[in-house]
Amino acid sequence: MANIYFLIDELNRDAIVASALKKKFAQKGHNLVYGNRASNRLLKYFHQAFDVIVFPRPHLIYDNWGDDWLAWSARFVTLSTESLGIICKDHQVMAKTLLDREYFEGKRKYVERIDALCFWGSKQLQAVKDYAPEVSHKCHVVGHPRHDALCVNRGKEKKTERLGGKKAIGVITRAVALNDYFKRSSLDCYANLFDGHVNFEFHNKVTGEKLPSKRSGVSPGNMLVVQAIDVENTLKIISRLLQTGHLVSLRIHPKEDSDIWRDILRRCHLSASISDSTLPITDWLQGLDYLFGPPSTSFYDGVMLGVTPISICNLDSRRKASIGELWEENNRLMGHVFKPDTIEDLLQYIDDQARNVDSPEILNILQEEANFPTCTNALDRVVDVCLAEASNTRRTGLMLLSFKAIRPVYFAAWRVMNFLLGRKENSAMFAMSLKKIRFIDDLSSTISTE
Repeated sequence: MANIYFLIDELNRDAIVASALKKKFAQKGHNLVYGNRASNRLLKYFHQAFDVIVFPRPHLIYDNWGDDWLAWSARFVTLSTESLGIICKDHQVMAKTLLDREYFEGKRKYVERIDALCFWGSKQLQAVKDYAPEVSHKCHVVGHPRHDALCVNRGKEKKTERLGGKKAIGVITRAVALNDYFKRSSLDCYANLFDGHVNFEFHNKVTGEKLPSKRSGVSPGNMLVVQAIDVENTLKIISRLLQTGHLVSLRIHPKEDSDIWRDILRRCHLSASISDSTLPITDWLQGLDYLFGPPSTSFYDGVMLGVTPISICNLDSRRKASIGELWEENNRLMGHVFKPDTIEDLLQYIDDQARNVDSPEILNILQEEANFPTCTNALDRVVDVCLAEASNTRRTGLMLLSFKAIRPVYFAAWRVMNFLLGRKENSAMFAMSLKKIRFIDDLSSTISTE
């Protein structure tokens, strides 16, 4: 029996994958243990309890343990948590995103130590073949992990017939710079204005090679303008939709403070509901007819589940002047997404029951970037990659038992410290309590995949 440590980097995004993977490994007689950013500190002392350690990206491994992990005997595997949209458009940016900047700045020992890298689609694999062919042999296309059958077949939110032909409309937000869940000021965006780590995808100081970044973080002023415009239009659209009797549900970005949105809706007298942040996004989407908001990779999720996306990016002419080349507005899917010029056009589109989610062009994009539709067994492929070779770990049951025994004590102390410092738990930093573990266990479907 193998023991696998899986990092849940963002609870509200990644827990569903962790839950499904645990069931997949259990079917083969193996044991998966949930980890998070806080418990990573413990792993440094108990790494010998695990045969396989799964992380989203290389930098999260060496950010936690420096060079120590290079000598560990566990098998290391990466599985991306976000791997769609605009980063797939530029292969060099995609390769850097998957392998991280250090690889292209000459520190190749980290990626060389990783045993396998799991990618969502052939687009990502091609990017590595183009810019880092020497490591392509350890890369595997598995598919979009959150669209594995165990993640999408839960059946918690299903469409129902509604009186008068009213629709269920989902709203996604993206106002992190204005509404950060750590309660950082919007001015904090400007702290990176002259930071080379932000302004360059990578900068190899030995060879002089560098790749300037064209992402939104490079232009904090434009980013704030766009988000401010989007929030205003989102509230106006919600008001109009509610007036016409449609059902409206908000999905708050996982890095936003949902309490602020609740307060704004209350003060604006808008009766839209806010989705439970712990509900997997695939559950939420399956109860919708349409999805609108700023351009987002969530549009990919919607299309894969038959939900028609609508982008609000053309509702204000001032917005276009602020958009950069590698913003989500320019991803490959956006060319096929309806972008109304007025709120009236958006409402009419919904009333006309227009749909455009199954064109050959869209399906080709989904296939290349997410391995859709065969991603329904994405996590089976991940399991196979993890178990492809046995690790050299000389573990004992006592080591794992010690890890599980010390973890509750560690998190109890962690919570006390957070209380004294006035810090609240969030999707990124949370206590891995027994209650939380049971919650994660119950997230995924129990449908057999065999």
